[in-house]
Amino acid sequence: MRSMGIGIIYLKLKKKKRNYIFYILVLCVLLCGIILDSEANELRINFIDVGEGDSILIQTPKDKAILIDAGNIISGFKVVEYLKEKGINNLEYLILTHPHLDHIGGVFFVLQMIKVSKISDNGENLDQLTASNDLYRWYEELVRHRNDYSVLKADDKFSIDGLNFKIIWPYWPLVFSDFNSNSLAVLLEYKGFKCLLASDLTAKSEEEILKRSDDYKKIDILKVAHHGSKDASEKDFLKALSPKIAIISVNKNNIRRYPSKKILQRLSELGSIIYRTDKDGDITAYVDERRNIRILTEK
Repeated sequence: MRSMGIGIIYLKLKKKKRNYIFYILVLCVLLCGIILDSEANELRINFIDVGEGDSILIQTPKDKAILIDAGNIISGFKVVEYLKEKGINNLEYLILTHPHLDHIGGVFFVLQMIKVSKISDNGENLDQLTASNDLYRWYEELVRHRNDYSVLKADDKFSIDGLNFKIIWPYWPLVFSDFNSNSLAVLLEYKGFKCLLASDLTAKSEEEILKRSDDYKKIDILKVAHHGSKDASEKDFLKALSPKIAIISVNKNNIRRYPSKKILQRLSELGSIIYRTDKDGDITAYVDERRNIRILTEK
């Protein structure tokens, strides 16, 4: 009925006005095509609100999907639902930054519900834990016994659909004894855009990174290390990064009182725009070929 009504009104208009409307309609169609095409060419980085933990879905301009971390055991189900809502049934790559359960716990859901072509972690030695903790024994069986499993380390590089990945930490052999300091730090680069996913890096690992590499400097988006804990995000490191946008993945009213007010102050002093999953819900960054960034939040 709506189309018919428009048609009747159209016939009653004078020829000159009809021509104007025709040209406007054509222009609208062309503009819609341009908008849709630009969205199709955008990189999307989804910071999923998993409560306690991290899970980051990366969608390339050609719709290849990469997942970095899988949330905790409780929120792993939400990660799967989030992927399904996005129409994702296949992951090109699953990267697990370090074996703390708020980063790997969701893998027990993801790997049984989503097809994964390739999977990697940082190769942290889990022998002592697998001997006494069933979860880590099951993790080894589920993840590290796969034929497509591999270990990532600093200076490893790969590209998917023009999106470049570079691991900037840790180097092998691992130099620290704690899981957080050995977290994989992943640098994303796309058409001049840079995003550093800092996982749960600590001040110790940040200091080592500063000594070894300049690739990460002056970035657009930073996934803030260790949920904004005060044991990371040192002044020198943040100053070197100078992120335009800072994303903190953190649960509401958490027992550890993350994020630290000190870290929030440091980011504010650098002029970073801060987003937090506890306040903003799911956060998505859209990046086009001209390095323009749009941020959309759930809340």
